[in-house]
Amino acid sequence: MAHDIGQMFYFGSKPWHGLGTKLAQAATIDEALDAGGLDWTVSLVPIVPAGEPQSRIGHRVAVVRDDQPPGSPNRVVGVVHPEFRPLQNGDGARLFDALLGQGARVYHTGGYLRHGEVVWLLAKLPRDILVGKDDPVETYLLFANSHDGSVAIDIRLTTVRVVCQNTLSLALNRKATGKVFRHAHDSSVERLEEEAKAFFDFSVRQCAEAQALFNRLAQRRCDREAFKAFLCGVLPDPARPVTADRNLAVLRAYETRMENLRATRKEVERLFRDGVPHLKLTPAGETLWGAVNAVTAWIDHVQPIDGDRYAHVLLGNGDKLKTRALVQATALCEQLAGAA
Repeated sequence: MAHDIGQMFYFGSKPWHGLGTKLAQAATIDEALDAGGLDWTVSLVPIVPAGEPQSRIGHRVAVVRDDQPPGSPNRVVGVVHPEFRPLQNGDGARLFDALLGQGARVYHTGGYLRHGEVVWLLAKLPRDILVGKDDPVETYLLFANSHDGSVAIDIRLTTVRVVCQNTLSLALNRKATGKVFRHAHDSSVERLEEEAKAFFDFSVRQCAEAQALFNRLAQRRCDREAFKAFLCGVLPDPARPVTADRNLAVLRAYETRMENLRATRKEVERLFRDGVPHLKLTPAGETLWGAVNAVTAWIDHVQPIDGDRYAHVLLGNGDKLKTRALVQATALCEQLAGAA
């Protein structure tokens, strides 16, 4: 997936990522489409070799932005199979708005990556989560869609821990700590509307379950030795290549990877112990909740990345690693409860 912000907006105090156009108030859906640069459509066009207009490439088509003229470097946003059914930005946004906005000012950020390959909107839900007595977590729904096939049509519950602005996407069924609405680009808008509405109703009901989960994690102790074991589950050692003993280049690459992994673990352990001093963020305590937040703090504020951090933490590999941390902490919490 492309990880560079093409255009975005945000509402509220300047976020840690420092990106986008600031709005004076949360946006309506029409304002969000405008401020996020999302007021354009796409079309599918044939792909032909240069100079051979009759030699069409039948198994692939190009997805182009209709607002960009032919020849523009920003015009092509994807190459997909011919059965791909684009979800236009306006259709997707209004599908999303029908769930919770209905013209209200609920959109806090939105935009697109690179030239428009991936688009997203983040809308505030009315109910927040409280962990303990004084650790509020705001709840949002994140809508994402791609025009290059890299991301399915996706709606998920996302939380932001107020004290540090750490983000965490949730799946809230019992098998994995979250439930996600995800759909391939092969359905009608009407079918998507029906399924998305059912998911939204589920998400609102399950905010209470998320609060209960976070509080259970906050009540389970996780000392520094236990955190090291937790972190090895989140960031496990890679398998040693079978050719490492006879290929010096492979061995050195593996050793470098292991050195980097150990350094990463030490850095996350420091955040678990000390917080993020340069941002004046204190640790969340020696609990499983603190363990999850050490990982999310590292991803959101410290981890070296290529491209824009916001795209990485909300839509990319950073989000996947956070989910792994939450799943690991939840499994440990259930094991401890079963042993009690």
